[in-house]
Amino acid sequence: MINLSHLKGRRYGVFGLGRTGMAAVKALVAGGADVLAWDDNASQRKAAEDAGAELADFATAPLNYLEAIVWSPGAPFLAPKPLPAAMAARRAGVPLISDVQLLLDAAPDATFVGITGSNGKSTTTVLIAHILDVAGRPNDVGGNLGPPTLGLKAMGADGVYVLELSSYQLELTPNPRFNIALLLNLEPDHLERHGGMHTYGAIKRTIFNGQPEGGMAIVGVDDAHGRWLQPQFANPTSVSAGSDIPASIYADETTLYDQGTPVFKFEAAVALGGAHNRQNAAAAYAACRQLGVSVADIASGLATFPGLPHRQELAATVGHVRYVNDSKATNASATTRALASFDRIYWIAGGLAKDGGVSGIEPWLNRIRKTYLIGEAAPAFKRQLAQMAPTMPVAQSGDVVSALNAAHRDAQADPTASVVLLSPACASFDQFPSYEARGDAFRVAAQRLSQPQPKGAAA
Repeated sequence: MINLSHLKGRRYGVFGLGRTGMAAVKALVAGGADVLAWDDNASQRKAAEDAGAELADFATAPLNYLEAIVWSPGAPFLAPKPLPAAMAARRAGVPLISDVQLLLDAAPDATFVGITGSNGKSTTTVLIAHILDVAGRPNDVGGNLGPPTLGLKAMGADGVYVLELSSYQLELTPNPRFNIALLLNLEPDHLERHGGMHTYGAIKRTIFNGQPEGGMAIVGVDDAHGRWLQPQFANPTSVSAGSDIPASIYADETTLYDQGTPVFKFEAAVALGGAHNRQNAAAAYAACRQLGVSVADIASGLATFPGLPHRQELAATVGHVRYVNDSKATNASATTRALASFDRIYWIAGGLAKDGGVSGIEPWLNRIRKTYLIGEAAPAFKRQLAQMAPTMPVAQSGDVVSALNAAHRDAQADPTASVVLLSPACASFDQFPSYEARGDAFRVAAQRLSQPQPKGAAA
């Protein structure tokens, strides 16, 4: 737990008492602060009260004596519809802040690496931490990934906090100070909350605000926003996986380069397939070199990185067929990254559709041998794919396991090496409580396929 004893005797609010909020309550109470807390859920209010907080509905309680309110990033405040508690705080002149801001203020001697972007944040964050582990550097990982930020271990001048940061967290962090700040890419996301791409992009770019002297700004230039942003800095470190724009650290299909010098061969990295992962590797390399990690240790870290669950995770191999769990791909943009990473694909897609459906996958349709549709989106996806690729075989399979079994039979009958890919381009909530549960179901079923079957059993 982060030590907040410098806040002893001061008064803070905490709104939203999920994992992040409860960690904030416990850290503030342990540090000696007076805490006012609220959540619409009665059991969560009870837990906060048991932890030492006072309860009050922020929409009606007097707030002007609070230093700030630690606001749950998942709770909207002014958009798309203002919450009464947020409006009350604004009228009282009480700032809304994130738990990330409390951590930044509590650890002035530690080094902070902040990673944001529309895609690739989690992989890059965990990859940096893995490389630091290989190099023997003390570090801890949090933010939008892993444990709540205020539940991380306390570290001094030798420690590195590696934080994945969503736009929701950044808009609640008024005084960032990341020694190394990474913006990987920018694509439409969370626009209903932010009101459009202009505001969304402006929030993402705040990760570069307040950088201390000697800090590093790392900018991905494989998208239009990054190419626009790069010249805004006096001396940025640009990273690319093959952009035509010159980059400081870049990769082609086989090799990672530092200022033109080859430093790593991707054939050694099982978990870093695809152009998006080559850019993630370039960003992690740039950050770790700035942290003083040797090229040899970085190469070892890249080679031994196990990858993240549900992100192009190799679930099983049966004969000449690989079974890949990419359940985290909950929109078409994320799915294009998986389709671009493999050839001869038996593709499982569907669930609860996002706006646009599978629009955007057209350049990779020639890689798909057959599509198996699941969930609520199946009829609409079938119509959309019929327009995109009239000759591509499409089956409506109902659920993940049925789709996997059908794809398994077809891929095993194909004499050429192929991939059965779950990359749904959809949310999971029509059939599963989370993308993790959907990916787990796929993984378990795929691993059963890799086990010897009883004689006479159906595949």
